[in-house]
Amino acid sequence: MFEQMTIDNYCEVLASNAPAPGGGSALAIVGAEACALIEMAINVTLDKLPQTDINYDYLKGELATCTRARKHLYLLSNDDAEAYGKIVEARKLPKNSEAETKLRTATLQKAFHKATLVPLELMQLCLSVLQRASTRVLARLSKWVASDCEIGISLLKTVVNFSVKNVYGNTCFIHDENLKHSLEKQAQTALDEAAKY
Repeated sequence: MFEQMTIDNYCEVLASNAPAPGGGSALAIVGAEACALIEMAINVTLDKLPQTDINYDYLKGELATCTRARKHLYLLSNDDAEAYGKIVEARKLPKNSEAETKLRTATLQKAFHKATLVPLELMQLCLSVLQRASTRVLARLSKWVASDCEIGISLLKTVVNFSVKNVYGNTCFIHDENLKHSLEKQAQTALDEAAKY
């Protein structure tokens, strides 16, 4: 959906009074752009490396991983907007009777849980690419494009740092304290890991 738009069209929709896409979708797009930067740095390096070089196959593997992550981030951008749409739908359910109120509450709780899982997955995916780019890719790149990879790493770290706001923005509505604690713990773990890079 969003990945098929031009940059200008996406930004126009983002800037409109429509509630979605919002911050979570935008963060996923930023993550995809970060992956693309790292991919570019790898591609430029591969063009200069002989195929017999010890780093050639290694970087080819990292390139494929980064490409898969970028494509999955497009899906997460869409998933974030869809998850928010489910919350909006659930809020519109009637609550004229006890049965209707119970159904509305249960539906909302499911929607908030789903809406929390999307930024959590976004954090974990960006953290994974961030770790690989920092520890496995950067030192093997051509010096001419290392800074592009570093920018990608910085953007990925930003995505992790701000996605936690979307996690907590949803968990604050979750009634199940055990579930809430588990989700927030996962987010904090990803945040702590990202801080190491």
